[in-house]
Amino acid sequence: MPEAVFHTETLVKTYHTGGADVRALSKVSLDLCASELTVLLDPSGSRKSTLLNILSGLDPTTSDCVLFRGLDLTPQTDHAPSRYRRDHVGFVFQFYNLVPSLNAREDVQMVTDIAPNSLSTDETLARVGMSRRMDHFPAELSGGQQQRVTIARANAKRPEVLWSSP
Repeated sequence: MPEAVFHTETLVKTYHTGGADVRALSKVSLDLCASELTVLLDPSGSRKSTLLNILSGLDPTTSDCVLFRGLDLTPQTDHAPSRYRRDHVGFVFQFYNLVPSLNAREDVQMVTDIAPNSLSTDETLARVGMSRRMDHFPAELSGGQQQRVTIARANAKRPEVLWSSP
């Protein structure tokens, strides 16, 4: 069996809202292996995003740890989750999250400027068919073109893990 890229055992996530505790995840155990495509299908509100936010380093766990290639993602410093996301994770967001005041080239370049071993901005945009539109702002792009810029931005840093939501 291939080595697990992500590993959890009995993962728990609880939110404290007002005077109540809401258990979002209860004893989730999983292994996600390299070169696998994993799809989470469940009804809306079943906490898929909560799990992905924890695996991507956006949210901390309540108990247990999440291992990424043996590295404990439980935040040890304020900067550890940011470094993990910068160095290892690409995101394709449901609502694109393009910066309105940046053109496509500048939006992708935000990532290539800080990520080690990134692709060139122009090459990344060319790979998604956006060479002719790279100097356009989000308001000047169709929804499909905005999505391609988001995909280029996610892939520009050559992430080991790519998260996408529908």
